[in-house]
Amino acid sequence: MKKIFRSKLFRFVAIPLIGLVFLVLIGGGWYFSGVLEEDGLRVDNAAHEVSVSITGISADSITLQLLPDAEEDSLNISAQWGVTDGVNYGRLGDILSGSGEKVTREFTLMSGEFQVGDEVYLDRTAFPHDPRSAKGIHYANVPFQSELGELEAWYVPVESANAGPELWAIVVHGRTSNLDAAIKLLDHLNAASLTINYRNDEGAPASESGYYDFGATEWRDVEAAVQFALDNGAKRIVLVGFSMGGGVIVNYQLKSDLAGHTVGMILEAPMLNFGRTVDKGAAERGVPAPITAIAKMLASMRFGIDWDELDFLSHADELTIPILLIHGDADDTVPIQTSIEFEAASPSLIDLQIFEKTGHVAAWNWDPERYESLISEFTKRFD
Repeated sequence: MKKIFRSKLFRFVAIPLIGLVFLVLIGGGWYFSGVLEEDGLRVDNAAHEVSVSITGISADSITLQLLPDAEEDSLNISAQWGVTDGVNYGRLGDILSGSGEKVTREFTLMSGEFQVGDEVYLDRTAFPHDPRSAKGIHYANVPFQSELGELEAWYVPVESANAGPELWAIVVHGRTSNLDAAIKLLDHLNAASLTINYRNDEGAPASESGYYDFGATEWRDVEAAVQFALDNGAKRIVLVGFSMGGGVIVNYQLKSDLAGHTVGMILEAPMLNFGRTVDKGAAERGVPAPITAIAKMLASMRFGIDWDELDFLSHADELTIPILLIHGDADDTVPIQTSIEFEAASPSLIDLQIFEKTGHVAAWNWDPERYESLISEFTKRFD
């Protein structure tokens, strides 16, 4: 009788509890899949929001204070960072005094003029937002045709480079970034270059999904850019990709009929496995792993994500060209472990350069001399 009673009690307690756990998992998974859509898949071309105000300025220093409710980690990061209101531009150097919400830093005015009281935002680019203003590089805005319509690129002609006309670099920015991500390295590529936009960029055609596809479709825009380069005298191609752009060019190299023209690849903090990137983001938000797994399954159903298709890491051994791979060990967006595994899959071809205490796509900001030297030495081999 006692056994029967305990059995009935167990069923009375356990079945509702299991049902409750199931509801929590499904509900949490559904909610987080929505967060994934909002923060990851949805196209974001919004302008930067100002986050700090200028409370003091001199010829070589600037004092900045966070605006109420603003979050700006770069205010306290002692690396080279840009500061701009979208028109005027300066560069921050070392922290001179202060911490937290108000700091005084070394400052170099690069374009325009600032005044006390101006509200600005901090910018990882660290250069005015076109090659001529930033570095005096001669360039042209050129259109090229993709399967979805016309795209635009910055073309730096061969007379502004050191190599012959047969070597071109195709440069691909990351998610929510833009062409100016390339400015830091354009004069170190030893090649003519084409820095491209792609589907879902501001002014560009939208993807068929209406979302970022994380390389699943964007690689075709890289293919269109390579074809443009080939039509204009290129014979050898170096591919350069930042963050999501890194995944895009890896998928291009795996899938395109034009991949045989590629002689080398430069990747900075590449998103080689979107699923692993989502796992990292979820863990940092405190989302339990079972809920993350369910959220990813639901995201496949709701938004059409094919997680296997976005796993370029597992195909690393199919790549047959030399690759310079740069990644910061403090990257809070793309897990550095994926780059470590990428190099391990093909150590004779992939050279992983780790930048210590460096965040996402910020290697130049922390150590520009080392960064520029790595880019220049890598591309010189293809002269």
